[in-house]
Amino acid sequence: MTRRIGAYVLPGDATWLDRTLPAYYGLVDELVVPVPTDGRGWTGAPIEVERCLEIVRAVDTRGLLRIVEGRWTRPDDPLAADTAQRQAAVDALSPSVDWVLQVDNDELLPDPTVLRTAIDRAEELGVVGVEVPMRVVFRRTRRHVFEVACTDGSPHHEYPGPLVVRAGARLVDARRADGPFLRLVVAGGDRSLQVGRPAEPGELREATLSAEQAVVHNSWGRPSADIRRKVHSWGHANDTKQRRYFWAVWWPAPLTWWALRDFHPFARGLWPRLLRRRGDA
Repeated sequence: MTRRIGAYVLPGDATWLDRTLPAYYGLVDELVVPVPTDGRGWTGAPIEVERCLEIVRAVDTRGLLRIVEGRWTRPDDPLAADTAQRQAAVDALSPSVDWVLQVDNDELLPDPTVLRTAIDRAEELGVVGVEVPMRVVFRRTRRHVFEVACTDGSPHHEYPGPLVVRAGARLVDARRADGPFLRLVVAGGDRSLQVGRPAEPGELREATLSAEQAVVHNSWGRPSADIRRKVHSWGHANDTKQRRYFWAVWWPAPLTWWALRDFHPFARGLWPRLLRRRGDA
C-alpha cells in the first residue's frame, strides 16, 4: 500500500539544515514550513527564518514547499509555543497525507529508509508515532568528536520524541504524540536511560535497528556562536541557567571531557559521560 508522507521544517535553526533535509527529502510527498510572521522564536528571540527558507527552497527541487504563517512566541512558556508551532504544521499536512515526519534540523539520518519501515510497522501495530534512537554529539573540534556515552563507555541513545506521527496526531511537550507509540531500539543497546527502565504507558518496544541506523543528533554539536543563539530561543530556555552551562560545561569540554559525569543541562541521569574520538560523526 502506498502511503503519502508529509514533513515539516521549523525555520529557526539553519546550522545543519543543508545536510539533514536532503537525507529524507526523497521520502516526502508534501513539505510544510510554519513561518512566524514576526521572525521570532519561542522565547521572542530573532531566528534565522530567511536563511532556513533559502536552504529549503534550494533542496526542494520538486516544488513541494508550502508556507503556513502564524505567531508562536511565549517567553513565559517556550515549550508550549514549540508544541503549538509543530501542531500547526501537523494540522496543515494532515488532510492530504497519512504520516508526518518530524525530523529536526540538527538530526542527521544515516539511513532514511528506517522511517519508511517504521511507518509500515506503525500501521501494523496501530500506534500514533514511532521513536528512533539518537546518538548525541555534544561538541566538535577540528580533530575530534565528543559524543555522549553510557557509564561503561558503550553507545548511548536518547529519544526526544517521535520522528514519525500519524496524520491528525495531537502533540504534547514539543513533538511527543498523545497516544500509544513504538520505540525502536538498537539491538543490544539497552544501557541507555530511556531503554534501561521499564516501558512507559502506551510504549511498545522493539530492538530491530543496527548501531549504524541511529540518528546523529547535533543539537550541541555546532559552533559556539550558534550554541549561544540556540540556547536563548529553544523550547527549554527557561529550564536551566543556559549562559552558565555554556561557559562551565560546554565550552571547556574538549579539555574536561574525561571528567564529565551526569552533565545534561536539566535531566538527571540522561547523559552519564562523554567520550572523545577522532573524525566526524
